[in-house]
Amino acid sequence: MKFSRLMLLLGAGALSLSAATAQASKPEDAKMFTRPISLIIPFAPGGSTDPVGRIIGPHLAEELGQPVVVENKPGVAGALGAAYVARSAPDGHTILLNTGVVAVHPNTIKQPGYDVRTDLIPVIQMVAGPYTLVANNDTPFNSVQELVEYGKANPEALFYGTSGAGGSLHLITEYFKQETGLPMTHVPYKGNGPVVQALLAGDIQVAFDTVPGSKALADAGRVKVLAVTSLERHPLLPDVPTMHELGFDGFEAETWSGIFLPKGTDPAIVARYNEAIRTVLKNEDVIKRMADIAYTVRSNSPEEFAQLIETERQRWAETMKAAGMEPQ
Repeated sequence: MKFSRLMLLLGAGALSLSAATAQASKPEDAKMFTRPISLIIPFAPGGSTDPVGRIIGPHLAEELGQPVVVENKPGVAGALGAAYVARSAPDGHTILLNTGVVAVHPNTIKQPGYDVRTDLIPVIQMVAGPYTLVANNDTPFNSVQELVEYGKANPEALFYGTSGAGGSLHLITEYFKQETGLPMTHVPYKGNGPVVQALLAGDIQVAFDTVPGSKALADAGRVKVLAVTSLERHPLLPDVPTMHELGFDGFEAETWSGIFLPKGTDPAIVARYNEAIRTVLKNEDVIKRMADIAYTVRSNSPEEFAQLIETERQRWAETMKAAGMEPQ
């Protein structure tokens, strides 16, 4: 069975200040960056995006010679903070750390307040990581194959939870359903925390989750991790098979984070950010700390990043159409 490559993102953030401890690495940075840089994370504190900002911030401050202030601006599934950056002055002092939701919003939200295709400039993808498929401990299946067999034999017995209708986890599960023919009923919750509680209580049977969250629950013996959505086994979950090796050929789904600037930003500033972040992402400490939170470092050009986002946008539009979903 053939699965297309998927890339998604959920995340959250917190407030921190990264003081520049050295002069900018390039003399021209002193002219480009004349005051502290605001790094906007469009989610509440406590999620998977927050540590990415915390890890990157101090190193980017050292590279550019200005403090980097990480600010949380949550709301509307990440659209509020993205719209804030889209309306900011295009002078390089306000940047957005966002996830794959930017490729989802044009399809799922009628009025998100911004359009990633016209209001933001993709600078660079930074990290990516797989999802896990987890199940309640009391379910009668212990593998993906058994899940599919059970669901088809009991078409009204399976319920899956997500952090909201039209969100990334909703779309990936709908895609999974479409490719397997597995009947499941969607139960939306207000955040990932309630999804986990519902899974533990048995109100839902399965859900997609991030690696750190599911690993912690599995280590405590509270859930079963059926598979990871990377093509190769994840080092933090070496005993968990991939969808690909289980016979779902080419199945790959990722959550990712990247940097964006407001439309109208000078191309020289865009190029400098891309260069500076590439340098940061080569730092061994950054690579290790990202790996510790289940992320693999990525980097690409602004053009390649923009193409990735457009590919994702089109894919999710197709998924929504097949599922009969409408923007909310």
